[in-house]
Amino acid sequence: MTEHKSKGFNRRRIAIFEPHPDFATNPSLVCLSEALTRSGARVDVMMPDNGNYPPVDSRLTRYPYPRNCQLWFGGIRATLRGWRERAELLRTAFLFASGAYDLILGIDNDGIINGYKYAKRFDVPLIYLSLEISFRDELLAIVEIKEKELECTASQFADLVIIQDQWRAKLLADENGLSPEKFEYLPVSPRGSQLVKESDYLRRRFNISENQTIVLHSGSFADWTYADELLDNVSTWPEGFVLVVHTRYKPGNTDKYVQAIQEAKLPNVFLSVEPLPQNEYEQLVASANIGLVLYKPMAYRYALKNIQTIGFSSGKFSVYMKYGLPIISIGQQTYTQLLAGYAFGENLTSFQEIPAALQRVRAKYAHHQAEAQRLFYEKLDFDIHWPRLTARILEVLR
Repeated sequence: MTEHKSKGFNRRRIAIFEPHPDFATNPSLVCLSEALTRSGARVDVMMPDNGNYPPVDSRLTRYPYPRNCQLWFGGIRATLRGWRERAELLRTAFLFASGAYDLILGIDNDGIINGYKYAKRFDVPLIYLSLEISFRDELLAIVEIKEKELECTASQFADLVIIQDQWRAKLLADENGLSPEKFEYLPVSPRGSQLVKESDYLRRRFNISENQTIVLHSGSFADWTYADELLDNVSTWPEGFVLVVHTRYKPGNTDKYVQAIQEAKLPNVFLSVEPLPQNEYEQLVASANIGLVLYKPMAYRYALKNIQTIGFSSGKFSVYMKYGLPIISIGQQTYTQLLAGYAFGENLTSFQEIPAALQRVRAKYAHHQAEAQRLFYEKLDFDIHWPRLTARILEVLR
């Protein structure tokens, strides 16, 4: 696809309020910031620093994320770093006060709340990018309920709301009292025009034979991604299938699931715990054969309705589709609907079905692979959404 460019972004300065440190592992955030800079915009990211994740692109400028006034951060080094960041925040406030920014983009609850404060105070257009939806009936703590009220107010003030698909747009519109006309869709997905042709990344790294089928579980490895069930199930897999667990973050020394893999020393399980920038992560995915997209609804914030309607907000799903990895998921309603039109894998009802499903997928591998890539290029590819999103963002800027 011919790259869409717009002079409307030339010399525009855009501030992204990202309350999480994992910006560089989210393909839509990476693609969005790259597309804006390619179009002439200057993009600054207000986000916390965390060495357990890859840094943001060198073309972006990172500023500390606004935080409540605090004098002690749990240690001398952390406190000195915190004081230094607070001093840098004064410079950020000065940039807004001097009219340096033309647009603010707030991510999730905290990002839109903080972005709203600056947008309203300095009369700057505001866009809400929703990745996780906060539902009132899932909130228990008073501070969470108060935050939800603030997020609703901020989202109603926003000029545009970007969300992944029609399923999640309906949920957020009902939850926050938003008009459907306010939404634009952007799946959490990479660009199709940037493709790793061939890769032996995992086979070379772990000395995996060409005769073995690599099944990849990437991203968070926790209770809500079926970590317990997967580790129990993998020993029942047919011969010739191996599991690679790749975490998008560097886990702590006490991570129980990482420890469980290391202690079990299963011959068909390999562990990758170094965070990778997007291009290297795609090399890793391109070297696998089957992807696991496992999300387990849990009775706590962000892990129930968000998980039940994961849809196009799953970055791993999109990257798997890009590289033609047939997927296996469990109990995902949105993938069941998609499977009616694209045979990209199987959506199971229980973990006990995985061993047989692996063999079925491998038996029809070429068909599933082609269908996965067809889904990507017809519905997920960032490049097909960017022209329309460009027009909507430029409307906001005007």
